[in-house]
Formats: sequence, structure tokens, C-alpha cells
Amino acid sequence: MSLVELKQVAKNHIPKIKQYYVKSRSELIAILSMEEFPETMKIEKMRIGELREMAKQQGHLNIWKMRRSELLELLYPSTQQDDQNDNRTQKHNNPQSGERD
Repeated sequence: MSLVELKQVAKNHIPKIKQYYVKSRSELIAILSMEEFPETMKIEKMRIGELREMAKQQGHLNIWKMRRSELLELLYPSTQQDDQNDNRTQKHNNPQSGERD
């Protein structure tokens, strides 16, 4: 299939493929060959109303003022944490070696 044909198939695919029109040929082939979309793709497709409803069901308050990104972080906390070693530490020398800064 050509890229144009793949994009047409992706356009009519159910469930919808987010931003199919900017994906490469290999990405479209990989996505269209999946039996089921991964959880991350499903989360990306959720509308803010759906996210608010999920937060409401989980008992979160003040969800109406939150942006979509804040709701996503509330419902699906990222597993990435700030790097503990962020190059702001000072170099420490061995006190026994007699080296000083």
C-alpha cells in the first residue's frame, strides 16, 4: 500500500487513530497491524469530559478547574521522577588523601 492509501485506511479506522496524518508509513503499518491499542494510545484519545468523569468517580475534588494535562497527571501519575543526581552537587574529595578544592 502507498502512504496515501494507508492514511485513508487510518482515517476510517475504528477506534480513531490520533494524528494519523503526520505519522510515517512504518508507524501507520505498525498501528494498523495491532489487534488492540496500547493503554497509552487509549489515554491520549480521552476527552477532558471523560477524564473529569473518571476523576469524579475516584472521589477527587476541584476537578472542574483542572486542565487536561493536570487531570492526566492526577489519574495516571507519571512513573518518572526528578533525577536525584542533577549535577547541582558539589565535588567531595577524600579527606584522607589531603586534596582540597
